[in-house]
Amino acid sequence: MVGADIRQYFTYLLGLPELLALPGTYCEQWVREFYASVWVSPDHSYIHYALVGTDYRVIAQRAREMLGLRAYSTRIHQLCYGNFEPPRRPHGGEILPVDFVAPCFHPPFGEGSSRTVGDLTRPARILDFVLRKTLLPRTGYRDGFTRIQQWLVAHLISQTPFDLWDLIVLEIEDTISESFRGRHQLPYKHWITLLILRARPVPLPAHLQRELTDSDTVFPHYDPRQMLRAHHDL
Repeated sequence: MVGADIRQYFTYLLGLPELLALPGTYCEQWVREFYASVWVSPDHSYIHYALVGTDYRVIAQRAREMLGLRAYSTRIHQLCYGNFEPPRRPHGGEILPVDFVAPCFHPPFGEGSSRTVGDLTRPARILDFVLRKTLLPRTGYRDGFTRIQQWLVAHLISQTPFDLWDLIVLEIEDTISESFRGRHQLPYKHWITLLILRARPVPLPAHLQRELTDSDTVFPHYDPRQMLRAHHDL
């Protein structure tokens, strides 16, 4: 029943449950080559990267199709950071309006109220935990609830559609802008591997197929119901 209670916060956004359920196998070498070469167009309409000496350009709509996502006009990073250039700092950005973020926190909640992880409602805490492992991966800020996290959790709690691909591509942009010194740690490894596979106009050559087949690296599969059972104290 508890799993069913939070499922609504994923299923309302077309493509999100399927994205989280994609196979976790990835090729470490491909992901490193991707991040070493990827370039995001200024208007975020496409990305460009290289793999084994071959250049690829993937437009945003094609990327959404390959990952099973839909385009939406709402963009989380735009709301949080405006036109601020990357890298965008986790503790920077716009403060959410009280009325929009209030459902994430235990009442009473108003101007000046604390916005820590400990103040979150149970569904919001679980969503934040899931997002730290998937859409907004971080290795730090365990006890913090940054503004970008607040924007993302508030959208899920209110079931407000937003553009998932735009979120992913701007997190990639922040990773490369930080020159890997930040807390992103090459995010979205399995999704990037899948994107590389589906972006190729022809089948993989034998040596690349062997690299993928021989890969023993797997991104953990996250089932919200399993996490509920494992984190009953959240």
